[in-house]
Amino acid sequence: MAKLKMKRIELIAPMSDSKGIIDDLQNSGAVELIQTEGDEHFFNLQTSSSVSQLDRYLSSAVEAKAVLDKYAPQKKSLLDSFSARKEMSVADYIKKSDEADGIIGKCYDISGYAKRIADDGASIVRTQILMDALKPWISFDLPTSAKGTEKTVFFIGTLPGDYTRESMMLELARSIPEIETVDGEVISASKDQSCVFLVGMKEDRETIETALRAIGFVRPSDPTKHPPKVRYEHYQESIDKLYDDIDRCTKAIKDYGNIHQDIEFLIDYLSVRKDKYDALSAVAMDDRVFVINGYIPEPYIDKVVKKLESNYTVAINITEPAEDEEPPILLKNNKFAAAVESVTEMYSMPSNRDVDPNPVMAFFYYVFFGLMLSDAGYGLVMVIAMLFAKAKLKLEDGMKKTVNMFLYCGIATVFWGAMFGSWFGDLIQVIAREFFDKELGSLAIWLEPVDKAMSLMLYCFLFGIIHLFVGYGVRFYQLWKAGKKLDAVCDTLFTYLFIGGIAPVGANLVTNMPPLAMQIGKYCLIAGAAGIVLTSGRSAKNILGKLGGGLYGMYNAASGALGDVLSYSRLLALGLSTGVIAQVVNMLGVMPGNKVLKAISLVFVALFGHVVNIGINLIGTYVHTNRLQYVEFFSKFYEGGGRSFTPLRSNTKYYNIKEEI
Repeated sequence: MAKLKMKRIELIAPMSDSKGIIDDLQNSGAVELIQTEGDEHFFNLQTSSSVSQLDRYLSSAVEAKAVLDKYAPQKKSLLDSFSARKEMSVADYIKKSDEADGIIGKCYDISGYAKRIADDGASIVRTQILMDALKPWISFDLPTSAKGTEKTVFFIGTLPGDYTRESMMLELARSIPEIETVDGEVISASKDQSCVFLVGMKEDRETIETALRAIGFVRPSDPTKHPPKVRYEHYQESIDKLYDDIDRCTKAIKDYGNIHQDIEFLIDYLSVRKDKYDALSAVAMDDRVFVINGYIPEPYIDKVVKKLESNYTVAINITEPAEDEEPPILLKNNKFAAAVESVTEMYSMPSNRDVDPNPVMAFFYYVFFGLMLSDAGYGLVMVIAMLFAKAKLKLEDGMKKTVNMFLYCGIATVFWGAMFGSWFGDLIQVIAREFFDKELGSLAIWLEPVDKAMSLMLYCFLFGIIHLFVGYGVRFYQLWKAGKKLDAVCDTLFTYLFIGGIAPVGANLVTNMPPLAMQIGKYCLIAGAAGIVLTSGRSAKNILGKLGGGLYGMYNAASGALGDVLSYSRLLALGLSTGVIAQVVNMLGVMPGNKVLKAISLVFVALFGHVVNIGINLIGTYVHTNRLQYVEFFSKFYEGGGRSFTPLRSNTKYYNIKEEI
């Protein structure tokens, strides 16, 4: 079916039916709303404040979900992450929505406990820093704020560097030799600083303090009113209380561990409401009626119109989009072609002037993927894994397409691997030779890539030329259908002749081509080149412009054809790398001389090596297969730049609200 034809839909209904109609349209997922501009009779509803409020609720729900996942995670298997969303009927959804306010309240509670835990954690860190600052003073039995006695003055603080009592007193003696009534002790010392206590007479205070400052003396920034040990113990008590509070909050969060699904529903519910309010801003209304404009795929029209007209008083008008409009694009293909839709979407959706490339591309995609991976064992692993996923997992539509794509790629890989005789490299031959003393020889049905690399390279170029010719054929179809029949012939037919003529000439450099093929190729090459030179400049107004355009077209055709065809050498390169690495893995596995050790080594080395090989080459094969479609194939006919169909629908993450079209 390829691209579904889009129609314009205009709907007018009483305001009293607005909520029901919007809900039904959202449940159907069949209409993309477009802005309906207000005039002197209609206005557009301003929903930004409602959307902002829903955003805040949604953020709180997502935050609460993250907190629950951290403190009370659900038990899930690895396969659960690939499973589809839980299904919920519209009736159950409406019933459950009555609980939304209560769930929001629980989310606020959970977030509040999480904030309390975070604040307590920050307080613990700050308190521990203060405790670390007090540790050097723990053995000091006076408050660090002590000033002295009636006749003496205390100097309590730190000196930079590692001091002993003797070195400190010696430093003071050098600075103030006239003062003998001063004494002190070092409370603790490290390479960075020393905590010191000195006593002097009050009348010598200024002199002693000046001398101490000269050697870097600093009083405590937060002196204690009690001995440091008392404050240290107080800090420890505070930390213990904070840990108790964290334990209490953690237990409170874990008590909410049974509402994971409620919060998941709330997230979906708020997302649906937010999308609905966003859509309402596109609706025009007055006091009595409202107007909706949008796009609807043609196959969905009957069901949507029938449901709306049977339930509401509504006037619906279906029309063709205007010629200058760019309707959105919705693709609809069979399973074989739909599996590669994601590849096209990563490049660009087709424009309204393009054909859907997926039905044409799918066959080549699978063939090239299999040719590049080219190991039947690896393909068999892919097929088994994808069949298991289809049988055991409940997959979303998008995941189903991905699984189908790799299933077909796996089948193609098995085919090409059997053609080349590669089953986990040469594992079968290695086992037969090393453990049963039998030489099996080649298992290839067609050819051995390593032994006949040049022959395989020519076949890869042939496959590439066929791929390119199909692309030019699609271009011919598009131009012919658009009424540009001369362009169709000039832009594609002469290119066919040119590439078809140069192919046997190029192949003859590697192998001996039959004289008849060379003769036919020569005439095709001459005819194609002449046609390109004579027609490429046809849009120019004078003879010099036509000749210049023709020569430039010839240069582009020659350089483009050569570059395009050579690009398909990657089919050979990746195919060879997969097989050669697999053989190296097998060779490493059978290096031990003892057969028991050899068997054990082969199992572990082969298991690890082939897993790594298939992982690396799957990525490379996927990237280069896409590249052949994007650069070589799409460039021949595909414009792209289309916009995906984005209907008003229930865009949910955890629940699949049924009753969609």
